[in-house]
Amino acid sequence: MTESRARELHGARDLADWIRAGGRTKRAPLGYSMRLRWHTRLFELNWRTQLARIASSALPDNPVFILGFWRSGTTVLHELINACGGWVTPRTWQCFNPSTCFLTGPPRSDRSVTRPMDEGRIATQGPQEDEFAVLLLGEPSVYRGLIDPRRLVESGELLWSGNQGSMSRWQDFLRGVSRTGADRLLLKSPSHSFRLPLIRQVFPRAQFIWIGRHPGEVLASNLRMWRSMMSTYALWECPADELERFLRAAFHACSTALEACVADVPPERVLWVDYDALQLDPSAVLRQVLRFVRAPGATDPDVLQSTVQSAVAAVPLHRGTRAELPNEEWLVRLDRLMRAARERFGATFRD
Repeated sequence: MTESRARELHGARDLADWIRAGGRTKRAPLGYSMRLRWHTRLFELNWRTQLARIASSALPDNPVFILGFWRSGTTVLHELINACGGWVTPRTWQCFNPSTCFLTGPPRSDRSVTRPMDEGRIATQGPQEDEFAVLLLGEPSVYRGLIDPRRLVESGELLWSGNQGSMSRWQDFLRGVSRTGADRLLLKSPSHSFRLPLIRQVFPRAQFIWIGRHPGEVLASNLRMWRSMMSTYALWECPADELERFLRAAFHACSTALEACVADVPPERVLWVDYDALQLDPSAVLRQVLRFVRAPGATDPDVLQSTVQSAVAAVPLHRGTRAELPNEEWLVRLDRLMRAARERFGATFRD
């Protein structure tokens, strides 16, 4: 990790308390401690004001969740489905301003920046992973490890232990996101793959789209992503082998979550998507997805084809890097469970 100063992430009191518990920071900008206290105070004040507006809104019981390990193609699948229309999904400006977004409304301009880990773009008003809102709202997100990599393994263990509570602030955030219209709620976060028991309890009619990618490629891509993100946001240096320990544990936990999904979730609730199939023929995959979730117009072949063509033309697909599957038990196990999930939840896309 470089010696440059970290980009600051300010959020709720629980997040600030967690950061302070780490002791004196190593890469924080000058005056960070004072700004942390000030931003935290404003965050909580704004959140209480905002909560009065959104708490009475109904929480939809039938959202669609995009699941899968980090760097498995969840982002591009999210963007493709959202581009088909008929969805409400968290936006970047909402996820990074969760205490004020329902007070201020959307920004007038839509800027975009390059993602830290690849050539993908992040747009202000584009669809975004709601895990960033989870982090800033003070919920126990694994992305706390981006701020303090010394506690990355600890943050991961809390995620896949299932001991994150009801995540009430996250639920309230989703009330705010979904209250603006009648469109169906679409959510994407790799972390949600580990929260299936909670999600199924809160959203009894939810459907899930789980995208899987070759584990060797996922491992190589995750090493690049987490290092890049920590270089951008970490206030401390990442200890040697901490990231590798985290990823080994994460692959084990993902295998356990996928195994439970195969055993417990009925096929009508889950659709399996292969990353390679999405790369090879995104139109065919997207048609299958829209039929699975019974999207408006999905039963009309002409409407479906037009919708899919427009979405594929609007969302760029970046080719992944090929990699071998290392002979590691924790990778081989996930590869084996992915085959079982493919068999149960359908992986072929024939029109």
